[in-house]
Amino acid sequence: RTHTHGQVNRNNGNRLFDSQNNAKGGYACPRAVGDNNVQAEDGTGELGGEVQDKTMYYYEGSVLPVEWTNQHGCGQNSKVNCEIVIQYACEDTLDPQIDNFWPWTDTKNNDKNVGDQAFRSGSNLAAPRDGIPTDANDAATDTIPDTEDAAIPDDNNDQRYGMHESYDFYQLCQRTARNEGLYTADQRVRRTDQRGTRQNPNGNRRGLECPEERDYYPWWHPDPWIDVAVLTNDAGDTPCTDPDECETARCKYYLENSFNKAEKGYCDVKHNDGADVTDKTNSQLWNNRQWPNNKDDCEDADDGNFAWYSVKMSDVIDVPYPTCMKTGFSRVNQLGNSFDATVNGTDDAPFGVNANRFLWQIPTIPEVVQSAASDNSAKFAISSDDDYFTGSSNNNLEDAYQSCTLRLRYNLSTSDFAAWPADAMEDNHPWKGLMVDSNNNTQNNGDGENTPLQQDPYYYIGAGDSSAKGSQFVSMAANTNQYARTFQDRSYRFAIRKKPTADAAADNSADTPAVKSMSGKTGKIYNVNVRGKRGNIVQTYPAVEYDFVPNSLALDEGDMIHFQWQGSDYNPRRGCNDAEGGPPDPNDGTTTSAQNSRADRNNIVFMDFSAANIPMDYLGYKAATAEDDDDNPSGLSYNEKVQTMKEMMVNNTPCGGFDPDDECFNSVVRLSYLNQQSDEGSISFRDDNDCLTE
Repeated sequence: RTHTHGQVNRNNGNRLFDSQNNAKGGYACPRAVGDNNVQAEDGTGELGGEVQDKTMYYYEGSVLPVEWTNQHGCGQNSKVNCEIVIQYACEDTLDPQIDNFWPWTDTKNNDKNVGDQAFRSGSNLAAPRDGIPTDANDAATDTIPDTEDAAIPDDNNDQRYGMHESYDFYQLCQRTARNEGLYTADQRVRRTDQRGTRQNPNGNRRGLECPEERDYYPWWHPDPWIDVAVLTNDAGDTPCTDPDECETARCKYYLENSFNKAEKGYCDVKHNDGADVTDKTNSQLWNNRQWPNNKDDCEDADDGNFAWYSVKMSDVIDVPYPTCMKTGFSRVNQLGNSFDATVNGTDDAPFGVNANRFLWQIPTIPEVVQSAASDNSAKFAISSDDDYFTGSSNNNLEDAYQSCTLRLRYNLSTSDFAAWPADAMEDNHPWKGLMVDSNNNTQNNGDGENTPLQQDPYYYIGAGDSSAKGSQFVSMAANTNQYARTFQDRSYRFAIRKKPTADAAADNSADTPAVKSMSGKTGKIYNVNVRGKRGNIVQTYPAVEYDFVPNSLALDEGDMIHFQWQGSDYNPRRGCNDAEGGPPDPNDGTTTSAQNSRADRNNIVFMDFSAANIPMDYLGYKAATAEDDDDNPSGLSYNEKVQTMKEMMVNNTPCGGFDPDDECFNSVVRLSYLNQQSDEGSISFRDDNDCLTE
């Protein structure tokens, strides 16, 4: 989310995906103002002639709280039904290298980009990319053009466009026939292809996402997203990650139909040596946007010259089933907190009223699954990791997982109609087998007998005051393209990294901290990040003000905390009373009439108690302020000031006694002045000492 200087609302709600969210929502892009020299798409930028990487990264297996708000309520709420689908995707599925696994297109087939990615341009990442401004005055919020040229980031003009789903994915979407068996109520769907849905009847484009894939889960075709979790009010009390262990039909249905493990099909030219992709792309079916979406139509088309292929994600990488569990309760029409099963039923984060939350255990970078072309009908072959994904630095999936994005969809529905297939309903449910479909659609002639939904209907509730007057009724303000409505949020680009297996020294030039080996350590890693944006609660709404996430942790011996946050210089300008920190805007070093800052900056300090708003007394003496005529009102020498500071640290923190060589004391000092340029790596507390504990 970027916007022009001083602007509060987003510039473009159609840049990458359809969120259905308020124009004030979202958080500013995590970067300094400027072009790719300030910060390139891979997170690197130059500072003082040194290259630094500003990418947020999470160690595999670590715990990351994912938080969101549900405007229309969720959980065990009798007024709504809701589902939350959490997914991620990295470079290997958004800009794939593997041949024959995904459908052929003009840009990648048996003749073009064989064994290569279709869109990466050398060191320039194609997908997922956030988009890079061309200069300090460019917000880079235009929607990417629907062209192969724009998808390939080989110059500054193309690099300014964000792209998650690829150009190829959207070509397949807008050429493949939509599922006409779906319930669309009285909406006039004006597209014959997958761009047209009940929620998107005009087929509007938002980035390069496919509207049919966005609005329906689980979808019936291959897609680049890896399922993390599905949260539903129809889940059992215990989260499940295996269909045979799920307590409800809904969870079992979700897991059995996740593309992680379940085959999804597509129609293509036959994958053999003599195949020609133009038999597909020049066909009448393709050009009329009626490319077959099912096996029967595919095999009947063009005298049987096309083939139906079925694949699943675990054919090529060893991804697990997603988690299925309950949603947390939140009331309707309130972008606020949730209560009950919002922390996965664990004690890792305290129960109570929190933001809607899922504790995501960052996945292990998957292993590539080897196979021969004879093992599958699509004829993809993987004899080594390089066949699946080589990577920009020849590190295979470790390179791919340097660029990932997280996606969260929130589906709101009611109990006005049966919306689920029989397999997703309990045997004793009165609606089992009664799911609405195209037979319940109106024919745009006012005949609504078969549809449970009508646009702005009248409902009659009485016989009238007398025989001379008409029946009593109420008028409903209802939009049939927003029943079972899908909302969506996505993250900026981030990296998933393996745990370090060797010590690494700090590099001040590269702005990287010292890292100690985690080999043999079995404790959990908790990610502590910062949420929020610059402004007060009214200004930031429907987003939130600053806070740590999580802001409370219960740790076991051996557990680790990974503190990490990013600032943004693209916040709306706020006055001095609305936030502190950050350079003036513009930050050019020459402007004297500086505008209010747009940046946000964060840090951690010790406090006397949690209800305080100011840091504890670190000094123990009076420091000089701008109002003082004396630049050293304490009269102490520098060495005396340092000694006084150390004594204050001993008195105000549970260090276990002052000893300059004491490990606990040094740890507290390091935590008090957290600075990765002068840090010594991860900090170990306690270790049989009374350190940072009463």
